[in-house]
Amino acid sequence: MSPLGIAIVGCGQIADAHLQQIARTRGGRAVAVCDTEPELTEQAADRFDVPQRFTDYGGLLRESSVDVVHLCTPVRSHVPLALQALEAGKHVYVEKPLAVDAAEAEPLIAAAKRQKRGLCLGHDQLFDPVWLRTRRLVADGRIGRVVHVESVLGYPVGGAFGREVAADADHWVRSLPGQLFQNTLSHPLYRITDLVPGELAVHAHAMHRSPQLDLPTELRVQLHPADGDAERATGSVLFLSQAKPPQRLTRLYGTAGGLEVDFDAQTIRRTPGRSLPGAFEKLQRPLGHLTEAAGNLARASWSFLKGDIHYFAGMKNLFEAFYEHLQTGSPPPIALDEMLRVTRLMDAVFAAAAEQHAPSSDTPGSRIESHLNTEVAP
Repeated sequence: MSPLGIAIVGCGQIADAHLQQIARTRGGRAVAVCDTEPELTEQAADRFDVPQRFTDYGGLLRESSVDVVHLCTPVRSHVPLALQALEAGKHVYVEKPLAVDAAEAEPLIAAAKRQKRGLCLGHDQLFDPVWLRTRRLVADGRIGRVVHVESVLGYPVGGAFGREVAADADHWVRSLPGQLFQNTLSHPLYRITDLVPGELAVHAHAMHRSPQLDLPTELRVQLHPADGDAERATGSVLFLSQAKPPQRLTRLYGTAGGLEVDFDAQTIRRTPGRSLPGAFEKLQRPLGHLTEAAGNLARASWSFLKGDIHYFAGMKNLFEAFYEHLQTGSPPPIALDEMLRVTRLMDAVFAAAAEQHAPSSDTPGSRIESHLNTEVAP
């Protein structure tokens, strides 16, 4: 089957990751890049040997060799650009988050269904090799029924992107309802929703703790079944900007054991249920951890020798799953309803955080920005 023609729209930092991973895929090849800044377009095309360069989005959409448009642009442009692409008969991959809010996302989901075009959202960590192994362990019943999922995202506010936001009073992140959180919160959230189905109620608290940024940089979220069903799993998110080093962890707690998943180290650490009495358990667990460490080292060494260790391995796997869906009709890697569910949860998180400290005179629409702009933790 011939590879699909892929176009990258928006030639900023994340576009490089897309182009690198597209080159590794079996089902797609980069045929065009597009940006309103000609210099960015030329640089991206030259670095990755992409044949066609556009500064006019309409011109790119008229190009017959383009089958799929990857949107790597700021969030507020996602829905307008995606709708244009769908109307032009193109399939669309959108970097997270999908939209500014669920009200904006709903017409996009409807348009994808109406046009019968593929729409995929960048929930790439669900396709990271370490998470695919985690899914198999859960499906095999290795930890029993999942009781709680804790998702941790360490955010380096002193990094390149944080410095960019701090230096630019008009940066696009500042205009989002969830500001800094909205650009990355979907990652820890969808790692929870992947294992916790159904409607969830939200409690959230945002704090301003960074000397580098005049925005809230710490977030705590609790998720529980909206129907109050005690048998269903719960979840929690820790968005940490002050803890070092930044970590991407997910901890699963089950009725027969637990798992700690480290995305950066690509390791899974198990907490088995008790099987030996008393003091013998003090020996069993360290021995189990030692065995796991040896297995993780062997797996990492083999991946290194094959050249498979790279930060965006999940992105490559998601691209391939999406392209396969478009070519063969296999199930979509990210369901449209799940895209909307995560977007609605993000809306609920920002609203819940805002309601704690917003003045009663604020209108509902202004509470989020009022809170996220002004709260300072003691």
